[in-house]
Amino acid sequence: MHHKYDLFEKFPDGSSLWRACVIGREVARQHMYDLARRSSNQFYAMHLVSGKIVPFNLRQDAFQPSSRMGRRGRAAAA
Repeated sequence: MHHKYDLFEKFPDGSSLWRACVIGREVARQHMYDLARRSSNQFYAMHLVSGKIVPFNLRQDAFQPSSRMGRRGRAAAA
């Protein structure tokens, strides 16, 4: 089963910009790797069904879910 992910670029000022929607974890990883080769900013993916954030760590070249990321407050859930 392939999941859908929205990919975002996070800027130093804390703002984020949507970059793409892809299907599959490996496709998301590769697409973010390609984006990161052109930018020094951070990138992360959001799983569309659960709304959980999955950051991409280029140094480890793998998805590394963070315990702090993916938590949604009341305002985000509404």
